[in-house]
Amino acid sequence: MDDAPDEVELVDGSRLLVRPIRPDDAAALVALHGRLSADTIYRRYFGVRPHLLPAEVDRFTRVDGRARFALVGTRGTDLIAVARYEGRPGVRSAELAVVVDDVLQGHGVGRRLLGRLVDVARLAGLTEIVADVLAGNAAMLALLRGLGLPSRTAHDSGTVTVAIDLTGMELPPERLQRAWAHLTMAEAALTAS
Repeated sequence: MDDAPDEVELVDGSRLLVRPIRPDDAAALVALHGRLSADTIYRRYFGVRPHLLPAEVDRFTRVDGRARFALVGTRGTDLIAVARYEGRPGVRSAELAVVVDDVLQGHGVGRRLLGRLVDVARLAGLTEIVADVLAGNAAMLALLRGLGLPSRTAHDSGTVTVAIDLTGMELPPERLQRAWAHLTMAEAALTAS
């Protein structure tokens, strides 16, 4: 297996490293949340959340690498984005969430992380990922459509639920290898913590 880091180039030519979240990302996650605008926080959490509680930080940074998984985009020591799915052991569906530092929104960060996260979800045995999105969050809705996967939507009181079907996904060897590397790294980080 190739141990090269998963580095991606953004639309502006800059680069970032993509890797699974680790427990030692707690301070960087809190710092990312502190940089988010009130609007970005509202779109991510559907409400006001000026600070992450210590229990939330712990839950967000300690994933099992299968039913619960998160990828982060980093530049140096700065965490600039998180794409995650939250499921339960034995259940083949999970909830999806993505958040990107305000200064990098629109640069392709979310698209690249989400694409990699979907590959990991499929390899981990999930058959569906579901995102609840505010109806006015056109960027996230476009991001989900951009996956090009079969989906169904439901509308309810200002929220759009998008369920993406992963069953027909065929991962090319390069993407399969990258997803496997991410799963392996996540499991190793959990074991080491």
